[in-house]
Amino acid sequence: MSRFKLLSLMGSAFAEPGVQRTFVVSTFIATIGGGIILPISTLYFIKIVGLSAAQVGLAFTVSGLLAIPLSVPAGALADRIGPRRVMMATFAGHSLVGVSYLFVQNFWMLLAVQMLSAASLAANYPASGAMLRRIGGDEAVTIRSKIRVVANLGVSLGSLIAGIGIQIGTPTSYRVLALAFTLTQVASLAMLFRLPNYQPLPRPQKEADGSEGAPSKRIALRDKAFLAYSLVGGAMAIQNMILEIMIAVWIVNYTDAPGWAVTVAFVLNTALVVLLQVRIGAKIQSITDGGTALRRAGFALLLGCAAMSLMAGVPAWAALLLLVVGMVLLTLGEIYYVSGTFAFEFGMPPAYAQGQYQGVAGAVAGAAKAAAPALLLGLALSLGSTGWIGVGAFLLLLGLTGPAIARWGERTRPSGETTEAQTAATEASTGSASPATDVV
Repeated sequence: MSRFKLLSLMGSAFAEPGVQRTFVVSTFIATIGGGIILPISTLYFIKIVGLSAAQVGLAFTVSGLLAIPLSVPAGALADRIGPRRVMMATFAGHSLVGVSYLFVQNFWMLLAVQMLSAASLAANYPASGAMLRRIGGDEAVTIRSKIRVVANLGVSLGSLIAGIGIQIGTPTSYRVLALAFTLTQVASLAMLFRLPNYQPLPRPQKEADGSEGAPSKRIALRDKAFLAYSLVGGAMAIQNMILEIMIAVWIVNYTDAPGWAVTVAFVLNTALVVLLQVRIGAKIQSITDGGTALRRAGFALLLGCAAMSLMAGVPAWAALLLLVVGMVLLTLGEIYYVSGTFAFEFGMPPAYAQGQYQGVAGAVAGAAKAAAPALLLGLALSLGSTGWIGVGAFLLLLGLTGPAIARWGERTRPSGETTEAQTAATEASTGSASPATDVV
């Protein structure tokens, strides 16, 4: 594929002019900040502040675990007062995080900063999902795929910027990076003022079965089919951590592949996501499509893990070849997985409760990701190649349940569900939505 074709694909991910593009660009700027802060966060507190690795790890773990339950109430709040307000609050919180880095001097100050960061992340996920449902309507799944491409590009750009500061290695360079993160969050916050201030959608006056009485305010927690999806999709979220934490340790400590192979893995993953995410995601729209996608993800992830398991004990050239094959398969599994989750998470919730449903899914996925380091590094890698096969088999078993959960979900969705979100999307595209005047 030519360089111009690649640039065209990247450009198309930013959507047409209007509220969709504003939302996508805001996300792009925010993820540049994420790419800046993620590589430096632990290094800054260990090298510059002087805290121990154990203290930093404990602060990150505790804050992450405490923030998990916030996803559901944050999503419900986005449904109740509108998603833009909640998103603004989360970006304001993140803006304070970068500045606060400059003042951290001990463990307790670090814990406070990380709790603010984790809480902002936990609340942003359901709020941004609710906003996307209102902006995108029927196209929410497709737009979410485009946003994922843009987010990958943003993180990559931010990581390059962070690499410069890390290479310089002075306290000033790290602090400049922390302030750069703050600037990206402030810029993203400013762009939210250009989005419509969507009002809460009306709740139906009858239960899904037609009986009198409005649905429960905890409708997501009573939706058994969605809870089943959340458990499966959340558990499969550990596949994200394979690239983030498992592959680098495997390459460096267990194989004869050169150290730069880690970079090859990350670059290949990003390139494939940019090239294939929108193309594959465009074909995965319904709940049924989502179930099929999870099953395909399971098979691809198993094969990718199997290729990785063969890297140990072979020459460097063979290890590199297996790495490329494994990364292609793992990335395909990743793309099918996330496309499937988009279809479930925008297809199953009623529009008026999108934030609440998104919060439930986010909380379960957050818990799985919190447990992933211990499972992948402590258990799987300790078993060597066998551990890789075990991880792949686990992901396949989860993926195989996707079609059955999709059928359950389709069967239990209310017939004739209202289309307020689609109407809101049409209003946004024509400029007739409520003006964005009521802000935090």
